[in-house]
Amino acid sequence: MRLRRLGVTLLLPLILSLTGCDLDREIEKLLGVIAQTFWELGFERSDDPLLTELTESVGKRVAEVSPRKDMPVKFKVLNLGEVNAVALPNGRIYVFRGMLETSDTEDELAAVLAHEVGHVAGRHSLKQFRLSLGISLLADLLNLNKQSALVQNLAGFAVTLYELGYSRQHERDADNYALRLALLAGYDPKGSVELFEKFVKREGKPARWLIYLSTHPASTERLERAKRANSDLGRIYPDLPAFAAHSLIGAGYAQRGLYRYAARHFESAIELQPRYVPALLGLAQAKEALQEFGEAKRWYERVLEIEPQNEEAKRGLGRLQAPSPVQTSRQLFDEREQFVALKRLDAALSEWEQVQQWWTKQWKTTIAATNGAVTQAKNLWAQMRSMPLQSRPISINFNRSERRDKRSNEDAFSWRDTMRLDNLMRMRDEIANECARTLAAMHVAIGEMESVFEDAQRATEIWQTALRDWKELVLQGHKLPDFVIDSSDSCSRILFRIALAAERDSDTVRDIERQLARAISSLAEASSLLQRQSSSFVWTAETKLQLARSSLQGANADLRSLLARTTEKRSQVDKALISAYQTRLSALEVKTPAPVTRKIAAYHLRVNEEKIASVREKVPDIGAAAIVIAFAKAKRIEPENLASELNFSDDWIGKLIGNRAPAGVRVVLRWLATAWERDWDLAKKEKPEGQNGAGEASGNDKQ
Repeated sequence: MRLRRLGVTLLLPLILSLTGCDLDREIEKLLGVIAQTFWELGFERSDDPLLTELTESVGKRVAEVSPRKDMPVKFKVLNLGEVNAVALPNGRIYVFRGMLETSDTEDELAAVLAHEVGHVAGRHSLKQFRLSLGISLLADLLNLNKQSALVQNLAGFAVTLYELGYSRQHERDADNYALRLALLAGYDPKGSVELFEKFVKREGKPARWLIYLSTHPASTERLERAKRANSDLGRIYPDLPAFAAHSLIGAGYAQRGLYRYAARHFESAIELQPRYVPALLGLAQAKEALQEFGEAKRWYERVLEIEPQNEEAKRGLGRLQAPSPVQTSRQLFDEREQFVALKRLDAALSEWEQVQQWWTKQWKTTIAATNGAVTQAKNLWAQMRSMPLQSRPISINFNRSERRDKRSNEDAFSWRDTMRLDNLMRMRDEIANECARTLAAMHVAIGEMESVFEDAQRATEIWQTALRDWKELVLQGHKLPDFVIDSSDSCSRILFRIALAAERDSDTVRDIERQLARAISSLAEASSLLQRQSSSFVWTAETKLQLARSSLQGANADLRSLLARTTEKRSQVDKALISAYQTRLSALEVKTPAPVTRKIAAYHLRVNEEKIASVREKVPDIGAAAIVIAFAKAKRIEPENLASELNFSDDWIGKLIGNRAPAGVRVVLRWLATAWERDWDLAKKEKPEGQNGAGEASGNDKQ
């Protein structure tokens, strides 16, 4: 560790002596190495392989289109529940686990990463270096004041730059980069709009968002700028006209299997430029994938009118002229079976409405408690920073005449007082360090608690959507799977119990906050008394320190209890959430042609379509297949092997989860379900009233 810091220290004179090179870039590297050292030492890296894969795959696409090639960009995931991301001057970008957990789509994460890459590309950190949690906090926790003076100076320099923050112009530039880089990478720049809408909605809300909102200030102005840019894509990048931008976004959606959104963008491109072949061909292929064969034929022929030798269009027409695949028939209910299924679905929906009402009530109480605790933690930390901590050896000098005049017993008392004062100052510093650790632990605990509650609410919403979907499918004649109602009943009971217990957790957070406030207040009073170095104040100071230690012990005990309950709830909430994803995806599978289902699932799970087909043969539905593949990637095993070990008529999801589901599993299922659901929502808006969508007409039941 000392060698690493020494290396950082020795770089400064070396860099300043360089000539004939990009001095700014070398300084950026130096500042980045200093900051990176603090981040790597102060925070735990995530070891979730799926989270890493998702972040790096999105980040790589964004970084490849960055205009700055002299500073390689690398992405790392930190295992913290707060919603945050930060770019260092040397191109290292840290994404907190909480940011991934709260992103609904890949486009939103692309917007975040593109914003941070924009800071690197714009060299903003060179003038205003910034770390969202503050190097000063890490410097104190690492006791850098005991290190060399030069390292202290460098740390102080970094603190000064952090406190300056990014300017408004730098933030505008990074926002523009976010739109441009996301577009060039094939993502929808509307991800920035959705991101800013979340920020505006969550201002003053969950504490785990407060860090990002304080370091990346969200405002209505930024949201409106993003909306204006998306209203005319030609504004985003001067060298890319609007029709080409729409075609690029459409191709990105087609790559993900989201053909309705792809078709919408291809149509927008054709309206602006009717003879633009990439858009015409993309629209034909999207219509073919959606099994709208008449429309596909028309657009393929349009391509050949413009480019008679276009091979892709010729192959497309050839596929359409081949015999259509035989469609499987629907499994129809008789009237009584349908009646019973609808009654069961109505009862389940009614139960979930009650759960939703409880969560709406308890969520407000929880947020009030956690926001109050985080605000108080900031104030307490500021109070601790003002204390004269870190004791130094105390010496009391007597001249010869004084020593001769003093009696021996008085001298003994004086030296005992000195030793006692020294011990108390060391005790004060120990309590201060423990207070710092407890403040940090409280913030982590609050982030985890809010994460669990947010997932519980999300599970409730997904269950309601999934059951309404299945009700619609039953009315159309599809058979209701047996697992749907059984899983719904089990999960609704789980989340109802957790909602009832939420008030207790809010009270615990308030108790921890109050005990920490008492501890730090007593510590501050003791510190002030000890500063006077007078024996008359020693007894009072010792009493204050004992009070501080007692309050701190109470806070830590409550904190351990809160973390234990949160951990227990996490496994239960994960079961309800992942069961909801299975039910939701199973309904979407019924409505979607099998090739499109494989395409969507393969892209979001980062596997090939053959893997999806192989696992799908071993499991009840596509939801189960997605869950098995996600867990297999998290466990680094083959999904076919995992599927063969599971009994799908038993509580297989609970056995997979254990104590908690890996964050990567929750993220990938969220992206998959949200993207697929939005694609079908678009179909509902576009089709005439009472007319089935293309996928529904295909009768794509389980084969």
